[in-house]
Amino acid sequence: MAVQVWIGETPEHPNERRAIMALANGLHEMEGLYLVLANFSVGGRTVDMVIIKHDAIFILELKHCDGRVLGSVNGPWFVEGRNGERKRLNPGRKNPYNQVISYFHALTNFLNEHRREFLSAQKTSDIDFRTCKRAVVIAPNIEADSDIELDWKVELKGLDELPAYLITERSSEIQLSEEEMLAIPQLLHCTAWHEINTVLRGVVPDPAGMADPLEEITLSRPVPPPQAQPVAEAAAPPMPAQPSTTRRTIGAVVLTITTILLLALVLRPAPTLPVADAPARLPDVTSVATSEPLPIQALGATTHCQWTGYQLVAKRYDPATRSWVSVAEGGATPELIIALEQITACTGNIKLTWSVQNNWDRPVEFSLQAANIRISDGLGNEYPLDDSAATSATLVVAPGNQERGSATAKRPLSSSATSLLVRLHEQPFGEASFVVALQP
Repeated sequence: MAVQVWIGETPEHPNERRAIMALANGLHEMEGLYLVLANFSVGGRTVDMVIIKHDAIFILELKHCDGRVLGSVNGPWFVEGRNGERKRLNPGRKNPYNQVISYFHALTNFLNEHRREFLSAQKTSDIDFRTCKRAVVIAPNIEADSDIELDWKVELKGLDELPAYLITERSSEIQLSEEEMLAIPQLLHCTAWHEINTVLRGVVPDPAGMADPLEEITLSRPVPPPQAQPVAEAAAPPMPAQPSTTRRTIGAVVLTITTILLLALVLRPAPTLPVADAPARLPDVTSVATSEPLPIQALGATTHCQWTGYQLVAKRYDPATRSWVSVAEGGATPELIIALEQITACTGNIKLTWSVQNNWDRPVEFSLQAANIRISDGLGNEYPLDDSAATSATLVVAPGNQERGSATAKRPLSSSATSLLVRLHEQPFGEASFVVALQP
């Protein structure tokens, strides 16, 4: 397994959870083991994120900023929106630079104090944890006119730059075996985030049989680009076998960058849908639209049985290929937006509330029947829809309009369920899935 995710506490902010998931998906394609440690405490500090590979340790502070960022080593940092309004970043706390510095001292002191518990006798004097890399990461990217002045101690990276940084950078005096790497999160009292790690161990099918890596606008597991087919009229002679390491490395870099670019879309504020009588914001839910099932987090107590959060799939129609494609492919305005708005499982049923926004020039149909919508959990339980309980069999959405409707499975949600997967089978644009991470 190329990547493992470890946590001290489950991250509370949706953007942080999505960042961890996307980063883990990207690093999964790398050669060698990567450990992602998130939201853990050391030396009285709660550290945002640490990434460990065999020859480097990265200490990161991730900040989502919508606008240009202004800051320096000392003093507060600000985010300036397009209207010129400035908001302080981390009000009442250290600025991001000093946060990373405090994480660095807390973590390196801990590793030095405990080095004999996980390093061999020879390495105890060879490894210098003070060479850990330190960086502030701005998501989704650093605005061109940002003004941030840092010194050599901390680097500044946009989220779009992070893959290349993680792949290419090394800590000059760190060299760890897999056993030594895996001892670190255990010493820090982190626990494996099993829901994500289960996915990375092989729930996702072989990439060779998967769909377009940009199948969904939000987050899908990256896959290698298809191999070019030989031209029948002039078949080329067989090529000699080439070393695979370089191809895998280049492909992995491309896949990771694809994942991060998709994450940048996820972290951008979701478009406001003109939904009448929109439901009130309820207990938090983290979910992403994806082309494959990804069980994420465990369901909490039944007293918290209702969740809401607009998870979007946005598409445009490509006349050249006569198919629906993600708006990520060229940035065109989406012609169709499907949103899973709410899941309610309070009364022995599972009710899904949907909205469909049609910006296309022709009507669109979205079936609310069992043949089109399937629900399952991480335990393999299926929750078939009761077609008679839908608000209507099919939502027919006229050009420029939006419609809402619900579909219901008349079966109680398992108290041991670890996730919910909601899959669209055919309408309105082919297969797509929503993975919902539920927490109390």
